[in-house]
Amino acid sequence: MLKLGIRVSTITSRGKGHLRRCLAIRKNLQGNVFWFIDYKDTILEKEIAQEDNILYENGPNEFGKLKKFIINNTLNTILIDSYTINYNEITKVKNIPIVIITDEYVKVKANIIICPQPLKLKYIDGVRYLSGPKYAPISDEFYYDKKEKENKIILVSFGAFDSFGITLNVIQAIKNIFFNKKYDYKVLITLGNDSPIIQQVKSSIRMFSNFKLIIDSPNMKKIYSKSILSIGAPGLSFLERLSVGLPSLLVAQNNKHMKLIKTWVSLGCAIKASNTVKSIENNLKKLLINKDTRTNIINNGINIVDGEGSNRIAEEIEGLIKNND
Repeated sequence: MLKLGIRVSTITSRGKGHLRRCLAIRKNLQGNVFWFIDYKDTILEKEIAQEDNILYENGPNEFGKLKKFIINNTLNTILIDSYTINYNEITKVKNIPIVIITDEYVKVKANIIICPQPLKLKYIDGVRYLSGPKYAPISDEFYYDKKEKENKIILVSFGAFDSFGITLNVIQAIKNIFFNKKYDYKVLITLGNDSPIIQQVKSSIRMFSNFKLIIDSPNMKKIYSKSILSIGAPGLSFLERLSVGLPSLLVAQNNKHMKLIKTWVSLGCAIKASNTVKSIENNLKKLLINKDTRTNIINNGINIVDGEGSNRIAEEIEGLIKNND
C-alpha cells in the first residue's frame, strides 16, 4: 500500500507551480499521503485533499519532520519537488525509494527523476528518467476543446510572484499596440496575492478599462478558454496552455528559461521575445496578426503535451512501490 511523503516547495517567491504539479500527480494515486511543506498556510491547506496529512517544516531548506518519518518507517516512497532541498542529504537518511521532479539536470542517485521539459539530460546509471513533455504533471482539467471561439482576451501570466516585474513591460507593450486603435482586445493579468508588483500593476492599468488584474484566480482553465493568446514564462502554466491549445509568447525570467524557450521555439510550440518593451511589442503583433502561426503552435502543443503526464508518473510510482516490496 502506498505511504507517500511529498516534500514540496510552498515558499511564496517560488510560486505555486511545485504544489500544483504534485497535486496533479497525487490525484492519480491511491493510498496514504503525507505532505511536508515550508510553512503553515490555511489557503494552501484547502487545496490538499482532506484525507491527506499536512506537516510543516521549519523553512524551505528543511526536512527534519520528513527525516523522522523516514527513520520510523512511516513512508515507503518520497516525492520531492523543491529547488531548495539538498537531495543528496535525504538519500543518506535511509534506503527508501525517492522520486524527484525537476526542470533541470540534477546529479543525485534517486530512483526516478522526472523532467517534463524537452531537455537532454546526462543520465546516471541506476536512475530511471521520465523526461520530456510526455511527463508534464498537469491536472486533467486542462484539455483541448476543439470548439471554435471568437476569443478577444490576451492573457498575461508570469506566475504568482513575478519578482522581476516582466508583467509591467508587457503592459506597456500592449498599451503601445492599442494606441494605434487597430486591435480590440481585453487584457487579463494574473498574479498571486503575495506578488511584490501588485500595486505597480494596478497603477499602470488604472486608466485603461480594457485591462483587468485577477489575483489568485481559482479557475485558470476558464481564463485559458477565453483567451486568444498568452504572454508568460516556460513553467508549469505554459505546459497547461500547450495542453489546452493556447498559443504563447514566451519571455525568460532567468537564464534557465532562455535555454528552455529556445528549445520550445525550435519545436514550434511558441514564439519568443526579450524582456524589453519593444521586443515584446513587435513579437506580440506578429502573433496577433498571423493566425497561421497561432494555429501551428496550437497543433504542435496539443500533440506534444497530451495531458496524461500525471497519470503516467503515478503509474511509475506505483510500480516502484511494488518492486520495492
